[in-house]
Amino acid sequence: MQFSDPDFRQAAERLFARAAFPQHLGMRLTRIEPGLCAAELTAQPWQLQQDRFIHAGVQATLADHTAGGAAMTLVEAGQTILSIEYKINFLRPALGDRLRCEARVLRQGRTIIPVEAEVYALQGEDEKMVAKAIVTLAVVAMK
Repeated sequence: MQFSDPDFRQAAERLFARAAFPQHLGMRLTRIEPGLCAAELTAQPWQLQQDRFIHAGVQATLADHTAGGAAMTLVEAGQTILSIEYKINFLRPALGDRLRCEARVLRQGRTIIPVEAEVYALQGEDEKMVAKAIVTLAVVAMK
């Protein structure tokens, strides 16, 4: 993977800092490299569904936004990314006190960047993959 913007880390950090909904969920960056991004959040009671598992919408948002962070590390200055499609498989109930996501760019395109994102639920030292997503992002000029 080749990055065009020498400030790729700051580009991913800005993506997270400017996004109100992911900020409201408590998402925070934990790792940024060219073509790779990791983030996590501490689960809150209001993020649980009726059976006390972490809600699918929280998992999907974490996967989508972390994938965006990975793609953002590879675009040129003056460009941004927008999700145009994603598919997510929920592999097991998300039971834990934290969620962690790792997203890796699958192919660095000029206009489209597909990214794979894995979501893990952590309960103490126990960690299990709970969801896997493929997120397709469009590269667009920043307005």
